[in-house]
Amino acid sequence: MKHTLREKLPLWLKLRLKRLVFGTLGAALRLGARAYNFAERLGESAAANGLDLRQAWDVKMRPRAPHVEPWGATDFLFLARAAAGQTGERRTGGDDGRTINTSVVIPVFNKVEFTFQCLRSLLREVNSDDTEVIVVNNASTDETREVLSHFGGLVRVIENEINRGFVDACNQGAGIARGRFLVFLNNDTVVLPGWLAALVETAERDPRAGAVGSLFLYPDGRVQEAGAILWSNGEAFHYGWGRSPEDRRFTFAREVDYCSGASLLVRRELFERLGGFDRRYAPAYYEDADLCMGVRSLGYRVVYQPLSRLIHYEGATAGRDTRTGFKHYQVINREKFYEKWQGVLAREHYGEDPSRAERAANRKWAAQVAVFDDRIPTPDRDAGSARMLFILRALSEWYHPVFVTASKQVWPEYEKLLWKEGVETASALDFRRLLKRRRFRAAVISRPAVAEALLKPIRRADPRVRVVFDMVDAHFIRYAREAELTGDPQTAREAAAYRRVETRLARASDLIWCNSSADKEVMGREAPGVPSVVVPTIHETHRRGLSFGGREHLLFVGNFLHRPNTDAVHFFVREVLPTVRESLPGVELLLVGDNAPPEFAAYASEGARLLGHVPDIEPVFARSRVFVAPVRFGAGVKGKIGEALAYGLPVVTTTIGAEGMSLRNEHEVLIADSPSEFAAAVVRAYRDEGLWQRLSDNGHAHVGRHFSPASIGKVINDSVKEVIEKGGRGEKGKGVKGEERVGNSAPA
Repeated sequence: MKHTLREKLPLWLKLRLKRLVFGTLGAALRLGARAYNFAERLGESAAANGLDLRQAWDVKMRPRAPHVEPWGATDFLFLARAAAGQTGERRTGGDDGRTINTSVVIPVFNKVEFTFQCLRSLLREVNSDDTEVIVVNNASTDETREVLSHFGGLVRVIENEINRGFVDACNQGAGIARGRFLVFLNNDTVVLPGWLAALVETAERDPRAGAVGSLFLYPDGRVQEAGAILWSNGEAFHYGWGRSPEDRRFTFAREVDYCSGASLLVRRELFERLGGFDRRYAPAYYEDADLCMGVRSLGYRVVYQPLSRLIHYEGATAGRDTRTGFKHYQVINREKFYEKWQGVLAREHYGEDPSRAERAANRKWAAQVAVFDDRIPTPDRDAGSARMLFILRALSEWYHPVFVTASKQVWPEYEKLLWKEGVETASALDFRRLLKRRRFRAAVISRPAVAEALLKPIRRADPRVRVVFDMVDAHFIRYAREAELTGDPQTAREAAAYRRVETRLARASDLIWCNSSADKEVMGREAPGVPSVVVPTIHETHRRGLSFGGREHLLFVGNFLHRPNTDAVHFFVREVLPTVRESLPGVELLLVGDNAPPEFAAYASEGARLLGHVPDIEPVFARSRVFVAPVRFGAGVKGKIGEALAYGLPVVTTTIGAEGMSLRNEHEVLIADSPSEFAAAVVRAYRDEGLWQRLSDNGHAHVGRHFSPASIGKVINDSVKEVIEKGGRGEKGKGVKGEERVGNSAPA
């Protein structure tokens, strides 16, 4: 019969299995041979029934699972590779004492076809250096134990003598886990690309996220669950059921009542504080809802993350009939759950009403803030976009931000970035409909052109909305300085027009966000009586790359649609760089940024190298020695300077470049305005290692103190809270019968 199988195996598979089996040594060879023998035994069964290898799985191992993708020869090759790629024997528990990032715990009982399919998808996603997979086998009677044996050290296995149920198996797996994050996963799932990374990134980015859940899909692509609702009577409701996953109601991360334990990340420290899954719900059902209620009781959030996607074969392991069998525990445990949490459910949850599901599925529904800009943020392309992303991220701490763009340009990758951060997105047309259905507490309108078009319509649609005018920078100051520098009368007229528009918009708003203290001082005179705060560019400090001796060249970063940036490059290359290269032969100016004008290409012969848009700019900052910002006109805080300081890269700039950042010459930066002075400052910073190190240290520390997400985020949220509450417009403490929801984590 073995000869029969070998005859049926295609030549490519025979050769690859031979290389695999005979090319390994020791334990790896033995494990590879076991996988090969497993394939042979299945092939014998296939041959006896007149089937080929690709049909064998249907007969032997998945007669009751027609919706599971059939196994073929490549699946057995995958098993053999998994086994032969390990140099040690199978782990069966224990702890090597090393803490890692993530532990994925999978309880299983029979249904080996699902278990293999789950592991096959999972092991393609995980990084074995910082993630472990723990399978708790609840005394399966099918081929589960044998299949698991072929995964070698890729999977830690606990073999139970009896079926201990989901609750105990999960607690048992968590008990030997080494990860900071525990991820509980059903075996009747197939994880999709990015599933685990999205869960972990959400928890790492938001320290208040105690639990993070996924978007569950049916095999046909419809939504099974996009976050879950708990009604005040204890009944659970799977939000989004049967809908398209591309429906914008389900595409953004949000705070929810709970997420299904079929794919749920929990911080291990919280899991242990809560005593794991409560055994009153053994063997299964409502343990996940109970755990999430516990997480929230400790002051943490439960977050639904739609970029973590997986297919769930609902009912494959427990059935669907709640009247009998294992599924009946769903009815029994709902009563236990309600008894435990009825006080919280009555105070903080909506009464059962599917028509209010959209409200109930978002615990920040009552604290919605609309944010308008002319385009979706592209944070790796311009400083204004990076600032907007940080603003949205800060707002999402306490509010539910809805970002509205007037642009028709589609940037799917950047829109997904907003969704991951918990930001709902809409077009201007969508927003007109949203205004009729929702109550927005505030509207942040960014840039004068957008505010000119939308401020009045927003006021008319809902006079209760508090309007924040985000100037980005004072455009009329920037244009006036350009006109003074160039003598261009058209630019002077534009400056005057911007002054009239920005002043009128500021006076019609409830709050002004200025980009610098200098802009704030000017707007205090232009719009007296309207409160204003400084919301500059925001920067996370980064690890500081190579030391002085390992770096070379000068760096400039900017979006070249912004006229101050193109002027700065022309000025530096024509009037400064020749002098610099006399003292520093061979030094180059690296130009990074979108939309460079054609004439920049000619600067290559003069020592300027155009790199264009660089998606990952960290290596460029890490290798460059001095950042130059020869800005001759502009307004507000210059994001390029803050970004360079955040990487610890010394900066040489002008008086206008340093404006509004409280930067001191010779301490955090070097400041020079004339071509000769600027060139001398660049040469000093490039040559003097002591000066270079002092500027690097001081600049890096300065950004951390004054421009960090934490410090500016507090300014953003405090100012929005204050403007909402001004005039008694904040509707607080009305419970769930109105639009408000008691227990909402927003401050207003």
